[in-house]
Amino acid sequence: MRPRTLVTALSASALLVPLAACGSGSSGGDGSTVKVGAILSMSGIYSTLGAPQKKALQMGVEELNKQGFTVAGKKHTLAIEYADDKSDAATTGVTQLRELAQAQKLPVIAYGNGSDTYVPQLKRKPVAMLNLIDSVYPSILRLSPHFWRVRGDSPTYVPGCLYYAKRQLGVKSISVITAKGEGYGEGLTQLVDQSAKAEGVRVAASSQFPLGSTDYSNAIRAAVGAKPDAIYLSSVTAVILPVLKQLRQSGYTGPVIHSAGVNPNQAKDILGAQFNTIMKDNYDCAGTLPTTSDNPTAKAFAAAYQARYNEYPQDLTMWAHDFPFIVAAAMAKAGTTADSAKIEKALGEITVPQGTVSGWLPGDGQRLFTERMARTASEVTTWCSTGQTLASVMTFDVKNGAVVDPVLKKDVCK
Repeated sequence: MRPRTLVTALSASALLVPLAACGSGSSGGDGSTVKVGAILSMSGIYSTLGAPQKKALQMGVEELNKQGFTVAGKKHTLAIEYADDKSDAATTGVTQLRELAQAQKLPVIAYGNGSDTYVPQLKRKPVAMLNLIDSVYPSILRLSPHFWRVRGDSPTYVPGCLYYAKRQLGVKSISVITAKGEGYGEGLTQLVDQSAKAEGVRVAASSQFPLGSTDYSNAIRAAVGAKPDAIYLSSVTAVILPVLKQLRQSGYTGPVIHSAGVNPNQAKDILGAQFNTIMKDNYDCAGTLPTTSDNPTAKAFAAAYQARYNEYPQDLTMWAHDFPFIVAAAMAKAGTTADSAKIEKALGEITVPQGTVSGWLPGDGQRLFTERMARTASEVTTWCSTGQTLASVMTFDVKNGAVVDPVLKKDVCK
């Protein structure tokens, strides 16, 4: 999801938060610590993404370091140098990237948002950057050969929204409400238009509201006034939930569809006391959640995450947890902990690493990355009012823009 300029830049020294006492990025003897970076939105509008990413990354590092990893015959542990971009990649994030890549010379960097703003810096100082969440359309991978994705992009899950809506909800027309100026939301709207046309679903209305506004009445009035069978909200969690609240307050009671990855904690925190009523008849199309996954390792991770942090794990927590294992596998394959170019080349050659929990869908030769993108299955979830939680109603994959291998689930809220 592409960030906006929301706050002024802060100094790198004030924002860098080390996980542990840091070693260098170069190989040492047994027991040496290898350090990599992570630029996350731990505050600001995208903190609903960055904060849980950091928690999951910490779990992944701890799990990896129980055994360590071996590179060129020497055993290592991993540490992550965290930087908060304050949901402002264009200024703060760029400052952090210079600090991590140029000053500290870290060989690999995980990040959440801001791909377009990092391109000039990567041309000056190339470094492998693994994206943990940005599924914006068109794909960030077109921007730089140094970007890698540890999740599928929007085209791998948005078609499932229209597929399910048409066949299971009887939707023949849909209105779309978009956060104008928010890259992820605008990309979703393009994909919804394409998928609606492919499914024979009519787009009854398409309205917008400026990002940062708090009054969505004009956009809601246009969407509801077209009398659609369902309404799709295009943007990230922190943006669409206030719109959903006003939408329900306007009197609309029909199905609401989105691809924001809303979880029960976020619904309660953002929507307030009426969250359970507001979330009724909501459908989310995104990557599989660890709590609803059929993958035993994902479920075990979800249980551990909930027990440790007392919050519902998002899909992005799985991918963040697995980042340390991906880095370790690439370093082992490359035979170096310091040469970013060799490590980056090895990323394209590694198979699904042991210790990962995401339930990857490997490509040819069981490789983790296909054209610099790793993928997991996608799903549609619904809100269960009785349990005040989410349940998976359909898992699926997408090939050439069409839903394949759909698995429908019945009586999920029981």
